[in-house]
Amino acid sequence: MTRETVAINIGPARNDAARRPVPPQSSYWDLDLLTPDDVCALLKVKKSWLYDAVENGALEAIRLGKQLRFRPSALMRYLEERVSNTNGRG
Repeated sequence: MTRETVAINIGPARNDAARRPVPPQSSYWDLDLLTPDDVCALLKVKKSWLYDAVENGALEAIRLGKQLRFRPSALMRYLEERVSNTNGRG
């Protein structure tokens, strides 16, 4: 999976139906794990923010030895939670 594919899937949507993640053609799209650098580039955040989010439990990560990896679906879920929480506020 490329960064462009993930960015398209987690980008802004026009309605509720369009906000649901649309996985790429492969049934294994969620196994293409992202590195911390990939996630930082997609979300435009610093690594320190990313590590804090993982440590606080806000963002799901997979530990492979000393390495962190992220599922694309975990990023989409994190972003959807944030969109849902801010839409109801005035």
